[in-house]
Amino acid sequence: MTDQITKAAQEYLDRRDRRTHPDGTFDNAKRWYPSSTERCDCCNSIRSPSRAWPMSYMKHCRSAAHVASLYGVEARDLKRRARELEASQSHQQAA
Repeated sequence: MTDQITKAAQEYLDRRDRRTHPDGTFDNAKRWYPSSTERCDCCNSIRSPSRAWPMSYMKHCRSAAHVASLYGVEARDLKRRARELEASQSHQQAA
């Protein structure tokens, strides 16, 4: 596995588990928007935040598809590596 896939997989796991957060800002209505460095082409299909759904971009920016796009890797490779990292980490905790 390449180092880039490992970095992407760890970032995905960290975002999923809320250890790290996507880069972005909240507006006055508490809607979250990604920063220009966080935004990718995959974000274009996500509904714009509203008062009813203020975290639509935040949820997407924690997804494997988005993190894969951000790091320039394939989502299936990222998910495979993430499973390997989780198995390794749970094995280390059990020991």
